[in-house]
Amino acid sequence: MLKELFQLFTPYEWILSNRSAGYAMGNAFLANSRKYHGLLIAGKNQGIRIHLVSTVEEKCTFLSGLEYFLDTNFYRDTTYPEGYKLIKEFFYGPYPRFFFACPVTKDFFLEKFIQMDENKNISLIGYKNISSYPFRLELKPKFTFRNHHNVQFEKDWKSLPVEIDFFENGIFLSKEDTGLFLYFSKGNITKEELFYYQVYYPLEDMRGYEPWEDLYAPFKIKVDLSPGEIFYLIFSDTSIKDFENQVKKIKNRYKKYPQLDLKEKKAFTYNEYLEILELILEEFIIKDDVIAGFPWFYSWGRDTFIGLPALFYLKNGFEICCKIFKNYKKRMKNGLIPNVVGSTSGTNYHSVDGSLWFGLRIFQFLEFFKDKIIEEQKKDLLSVIEDIISNYLENPSLPFRVDPEDGFIDIPDNINLSLTWMDAMVNGVPVTPRYGKPIEISALWYNLLKYTSKYLENDFLREYKIKSLLAKLKKGFSRYFNGELWADRLYKNEPVFEIRPNYIIALSLPFDICDRNAMLKGVELAKNELLTSYGLRSLSPRHPNFRKKYFGSQEMRDLAYHNGTVWVWLIYPYAEVLKKIHKRKTKVLKDELTQLVKPFRERIMTGKMASIPELYDGDNPFYPKGTHAQFWSASAVFLIEKFLQKLK
Repeated sequence: MLKELFQLFTPYEWILSNRSAGYAMGNAFLANSRKYHGLLIAGKNQGIRIHLVSTVEEKCTFLSGLEYFLDTNFYRDTTYPEGYKLIKEFFYGPYPRFFFACPVTKDFFLEKFIQMDENKNISLIGYKNISSYPFRLELKPKFTFRNHHNVQFEKDWKSLPVEIDFFENGIFLSKEDTGLFLYFSKGNITKEELFYYQVYYPLEDMRGYEPWEDLYAPFKIKVDLSPGEIFYLIFSDTSIKDFENQVKKIKNRYKKYPQLDLKEKKAFTYNEYLEILELILEEFIIKDDVIAGFPWFYSWGRDTFIGLPALFYLKNGFEICCKIFKNYKKRMKNGLIPNVVGSTSGTNYHSVDGSLWFGLRIFQFLEFFKDKIIEEQKKDLLSVIEDIISNYLENPSLPFRVDPEDGFIDIPDNINLSLTWMDAMVNGVPVTPRYGKPIEISALWYNLLKYTSKYLENDFLREYKIKSLLAKLKKGFSRYFNGELWADRLYKNEPVFEIRPNYIIALSLPFDICDRNAMLKGVELAKNELLTSYGLRSLSPRHPNFRKKYFGSQEMRDLAYHNGTVWVWLIYPYAEVLKKIHKRKTKVLKDELTQLVKPFRERIMTGKMASIPELYDGDNPFYPKGTHAQFWSASAVFLIEKFLQKLK
């Protein structure tokens, strides 16, 4: 059934978020297929998110006596009701909108839309009568009240009953320390307790997690809608003093963006698409960090700084980046920034490259905003660089070392940690450990030191012998290339010629590690082995460890994660290499860069894609996988489009 719905609608999902890490998420056919799908998942402290509202049972009754359910649910052996059959058009951008048509007359009669407050955990659902006749809606909101990673059953509801307080045009529900306010613009409410048993989440079943849940619906709302009238429903984890003002505030958030319609405008213009793309990027921003990916990730240090240059271009980009730099400087320990930040799985510092990306982005920030930054800010940021370099060179407690012979960072094979971005673990063992001297780590280290020689004081450069270290590094890069192939790493000082995209990351950085001919060979290799329509594979299909599908249990997915699965974010470093080799061939460069973003551009322009996914399968049919909204993926598309604008 799910495959049929993907073909009828789209496998892509809609997403809304706020600056508190809260979100709402679902699919085009409005049947929750994940435990994470819902109308309000409230963001709390340290990455905790509470799933509050799943969906709404919706029944529409016409004056003729015809009645139809608009919602859809998956159960163990059936799909009921089948409201998706009435959805005849939908748009994801700038917010999700769904248009329902009467099965008898074929006329559109209802538009449903979902929006979210920019800062607070408040979702707004609107039902607009777009017909020429009145009808009645009966709505039964279904509640969850759980951590968004978990599911809940009737026994959980009855062991700690929900307290319900009714007030004029509103309801307050509370369970332990969790509360929810519901407000509506008109209508009558009736208490009618009901459980929806064994609601089924097929995507969780495929991922090896508990796929069932019991949803709680203690009341229903009846409302009559005249032609052109809109009924508003608000869910919030805090009380709202002025309902009408809150509706206006949320609607104003999206008012500045273009919209599509049923008849005359079914695609955005290119300039409108760029506006929507900027909104997609902003969906990841929280107070002083970014969300790595919705729905299940919180903040990841490495991901934040790989995607950070995209934030430079935002209206308040300077201020946003300053907050992020300050946040990570505060969290640094022994020259390392946290890899995973404050989620339920805890904070860890298992990353060798996170701090290198952090330092590199500081230098690029200084150059991008050179006319805006003041000397005190610059000095504060450069002190971070000193902290990173001094620890990397001298701190014996770090899980890696700098080899004095060649200056490269060396990851020992006795630590049982995944310290690079290829960090999947199965049963506590790294899937792609990459012990030794990974090529992108070596290139990041070299680039950081090159910037350091330009920006830091001579006393520091002399103390840590930066000039001598750079000479060793530059000479040592020749060991990664044999004239045809680029090695993924040096292990026990011998090159390991696995065809992975990490050499592309190394070649993409500002300071080159090779000549143009070696770079051309690298691009040719990537085109033949790694490049797909949606990103770069994490391993060549000709390698015996290649897995073409990212599918199955957590263990099966982790085994595929960096062994063939396509990563969207890698189109950005690939684009940076193309810019180097085609810098005098503007048309060739423009054509190749356009091909990289074309699949995403086309879907966003037609309103059928809400964000950029994390992954795709490593082989046809290239289904989107992983998180359906990933920060560094969105950043990659955004940055390439920004450069294409410059080419024009």
